[in-house]
Amino acid sequence: MKYNCNVLQLVLLCILFTGNIFSQIPDKQKEKQEEQSTLPTRIDFSKIFQQQKMEMTREEFDTWKEQRDRELFEKLTEPQALEKAIHPEEYLIGPGDVFSFNIWGALEKHVYLPVLPEGKLLIPSVGEIDAAGKTLAHVQKLVKEKSLESYENCRISLTLAALRYFRVHVAGEVKFPGTFIAQAVDRVSEMIVEAGGITERAWKGAIEIRHADSTKDVFNLAEFEMDGNISKDIYVQGGDVIHVPSVDLTKQYVYIEKDQEYAGVYQIRTSEKLIDFITRIRALKRNTDLSKIVVERKNNNKTEYISPFINPDSLSFDFTLQSGDHIILPSHYVYVKGAVRNPGAYPYVFNLTAKEYAGMAGGDYRAGNIKGVSVYHVRTGKTEKGADVIVEAGDVVNLPETFNLRLQNWVRIIPTITSLILAAKAAGFFGE
Repeated sequence: MKYNCNVLQLVLLCILFTGNIFSQIPDKQKEKQEEQSTLPTRIDFSKIFQQQKMEMTREEFDTWKEQRDRELFEKLTEPQALEKAIHPEEYLIGPGDVFSFNIWGALEKHVYLPVLPEGKLLIPSVGEIDAAGKTLAHVQKLVKEKSLESYENCRISLTLAALRYFRVHVAGEVKFPGTFIAQAVDRVSEMIVEAGGITERAWKGAIEIRHADSTKDVFNLAEFEMDGNISKDIYVQGGDVIHVPSVDLTKQYVYIEKDQEYAGVYQIRTSEKLIDFITRIRALKRNTDLSKIVVERKNNNKTEYISPFINPDSLSFDFTLQSGDHIILPSHYVYVKGAVRNPGAYPYVFNLTAKEYAGMAGGDYRAGNIKGVSVYHVRTGKTEKGADVIVEAGDVVNLPETFNLRLQNWVRIIPTITSLILAAKAAGFFGE
């Protein structure tokens, strides 16, 4: 009995062992199936189309075609923000515009038709018409006239379903020149903003828009910013090159000084008045003191300083600029320099002293000679010394170095100078 149990156990062990062996033998048929399942599935389009052709009824085919047109329309269109309804007499058609071709009556049909890259519009059962460059109203009229011959006893309409996208190039004095995607309802000013806005060297008064048909338009950005006349801000077209020119020093120009925000060179118009100029560049503000505006002008090698608004009257506002004038605007800043940690411009605060501005700029009284601080008054052109001097807008505060600091600076550079002399002597630059 004990022997029989041992035999039975041995038989069971053999069965388990052989099972493991066979389980580890690769099943070629199984591997082949797994390999086939990992391969990419090939789609036989001929069978699909054959099945559609054989099994689709006319109604099912029309439904499938409408679904396909609807999907095409969704791909070609996106929500668009418009200023107002598009005027059919003004909107010019171009490649990429999408129309809705609608038929009512004996036959009802709605098809979305894109304008092809060649500028043609394909009308079902009618043929093609040239649409690019024509107004929306003109294209609608052509389609109706030609479609009535093919679709009798039907009403036909053609509506603009989606606006096209195209490329516009922005170059010149803009922060990020390049190519941008636009629509036919976008304006020149919007494309300049897309390019990061203009630079400080830009001349706003003569921005060129070069069209693909070799025609040109000129846009005055400064006027548009001042009067907000939207009709002056023209629409862009496909392939336009918007060029923002720089200030041309061969033409009439003026300088602005003393004002950190507006300092620079500006182009002026012929016989432009001073008040119109500072208004155009937005330098005239509510707190601007006109009486402090000074024009530096050279006549016959002599420099004269003119204050047109010192006694405001009707003649003051007729003061005309000349090319080369230097306009000194009243500054809203105080400039601190010398023995301070952070020299530069600081906002003007009424009734502050030189000592307080020096402290604001990180003046170190151990390094700076606070007793010798000076204030240059722009309005009078005179310099006044003293820590308690009242500072006005545009003034320059200078904190000089102390004698000890100058001595320390000299002591620091003496080892360097000595090393240079010894090196030069070793190199033989000095004779024996």
